[in-house]
Amino acid sequence: MVRSARLCACDRVNRSAFSLPAISTSARSLRSGNPVAADVHPLPAGSVSERSVYLDAYLAPFRQWLERDTVTEIMVNRPGEVWVEDAAYPGMQRIEAPEIDDRLVQRLAEQVARVSHQGINREHPLLGATLPDGARVQFCGPPAARKHWVMAIRRHRRLDLPLDAYDTGPLMTAEQAAMPDPRQQPIAYLREAIRQRKTILISGGTSTGKTTFLNAMLGEIPRDQRVVLVEDTPELRMPGENGVGLVAVKGELGEAKVTANELLQAALRLRPDRIVLGELRGAESVSFLRAINTGHPGSFSTIHANSLAGALEQLSLMVMQTGIGLTRSDTIAYAASVIDVIVQLGRDSSGKRGITQIANSADIA
Repeated sequence: MVRSARLCACDRVNRSAFSLPAISTSARSLRSGNPVAADVHPLPAGSVSERSVYLDAYLAPFRQWLERDTVTEIMVNRPGEVWVEDAAYPGMQRIEAPEIDDRLVQRLAEQVARVSHQGINREHPLLGATLPDGARVQFCGPPAARKHWVMAIRRHRRLDLPLDAYDTGPLMTAEQAAMPDPRQQPIAYLREAIRQRKTILISGGTSTGKTTFLNAMLGEIPRDQRVVLVEDTPELRMPGENGVGLVAVKGELGEAKVTANELLQAALRLRPDRIVLGELRGAESVSFLRAINTGHPGSFSTIHANSLAGALEQLSLMVMQTGIGLTRSDTIAYAASVIDVIVQLGRDSSGKRGITQIANSADIA
């Protein structure tokens, strides 16, 4: 349940958890558009150090949430308020933040664009990037946003959880665990599937912990196997010494554009035992399925879907959108023949994340 975090007398005991700290002198100066007056050392224009200092200054009003381990989402919908998702509190919290106005969010977006070698303006009002601490940030400015600048920061909680930590608990019933041997525990089943080099697809909605779970599965890969990671944002942990991580590049302001699809083609020439694709989103879906089908079983990826059947439907839709010429039923059958196991993640009303279902793809196609 979403509730306002505007504090009444009964909440004063928790005031420190929700109050916005006074913005630093340097951030105030930057917000006013006068970086020379900021309490920072002048640096050569355009230097990496300069960009870092100014970015830190514009992030100062958000620092109390960026540094809190339990915070996963920080959002600005309009001037003067911030919405925060904090695992320590139920629902999303609305926090009054008079220091955060349109100009500050716009200048923060411009600094993030500089650091990430991108651009943002009225001609290109959308910006997606990664902050230095690994958090993902999305900006939407006018005219793409109604009247005000919009920002959302998603922090990846770096929980180095082992697979054993995913006790399925109340999120999963015996009937939902549609495994060949009903006597086998879900985690034991997954561990054995990884050992046997089954290809596993992790499905889940937004903020269900897909990346954290994928990292837990990576920890089960034998250390003598060569793994190639393909991501658009570096979030996955290399399971052993013999592996490489490839990162897609958006290719703005002088940098080459490299897509996940192109990286998958390169990955095939790097002699991987397993390929791990951070997320299936589009054209790379065909390359991923072909890579598995041509000698790279035991690969992993994630997909946005709300059910096991929905994961196959979503994957087949991505494949069909590439113009491959297969019917829907043929595409689903092909995907199910390549993907061995699908794991569905979810979250309950209290915000607890975990496994909700596991099944062999062939059983749900």
